Amino acid sequence: MYGKGELLSLRTVSEHILLFTTWVGHATFLVQFDGLNVLTDPVWSDRCSPTQWVGPKRFMPVPFAQKELPPIDAVIISHNHYDHLDERTVKELGNKPLYLVPSGVKSWFTSLGITNVVELDWWQEHRVDFPDGDRVRSLRAVCTPCQHFSGRGAFDRNKTLWCSWVLEGQTKRVYFAGDTGFCTVPRGCEHPGGVPSIEAVPSAVNLPVCPAFEEIGKRFGPIDISFIPIGAYSPRYFMSSVHCSPEDAVAIHMAVGSKQSVAMHWGTFALTDEPIMEPPLRLRNELERLRIDPSRFITMKHGETRTF
Repeated sequence: MYGKGELLSLRTVSEHILLFTTWVGHATFLVQFDGLNVLTDPVWSDRCSPTQWVGPKRFMPVPFAQKELPPIDAVIISHNHYDHLDERTVKELGNKPLYLVPSGVKSWFTSLGITNVVELDWWQEHRVDFPDGDRVRSLRAVCTPCQHFSGRGAFDRNKTLWCSWVLEGQTKRVYFAGDTGFCTVPRGCEHPGGVPSIEAVPSAVNLPVCPAFEEIGKRFGPIDISFIPIGAYSPRYFMSSVHCSPEDAVAIHMAVGSKQSVAMHWGTFALTDEPIMEPPLRLRNELERLRIDPSRFITMKHGETRTF
């Protein structure tokens, strides 16, 4: 499950039947559907940090250089943490793509001289047409809620918004969950080995859950493909309100009505205490426990391209 995959040809996708996705690592995907090339939370730097001298370092190098990307139509940003918004990467992408960002983040882009930016609040949407010869490639982007926080320094915590995204082309609907928690797990609610005791079924102990995902499912489901985080969750009493566990991720998969989900936010940077290979194992166990076909919620290798 871990390691560089076979990188297929990166090209502008003209097919209107298939969806291609390539995992760069962490929360960065190239998603190609309905003739569109979309990047999610692009980070190509070696460290997710204000400086490349210190900070969380990649376990695996990026599988390919930015210059190998096809022309990018849109870039979606979930929030401004360094592992999701990288200055060096954005500068190299430049002003040509359309950047879709949550409220308050646009000023960061304009400070870099990047102006092709649309800033949205939760439940706001933006529609854009990309002319392509004798046809038009259309994108509808909806800024949707999630449960997280923001900040890039000591004095800007929660000064800007965080979000997830629903993207619609002419035939496909994509959900990018961003960085999110699902339910807050009290201290002492896990077994010593890290296996969840109650969080897999929060309703059994009346744990409150974030209502956004059920609402997203009602408004936009079924979703053709979702990208949902499964890592950076330990210790749960500390991280659960802002980072979902693999068990939470499966609950989100079901709540939004996802036909197919891909795991993200694992196996790239060591941000919390769980072993690097624990998230996919717990994901598989939870799918088995709930008798969900494991092919409906998969992990990918770095640099791997899948067709759906």
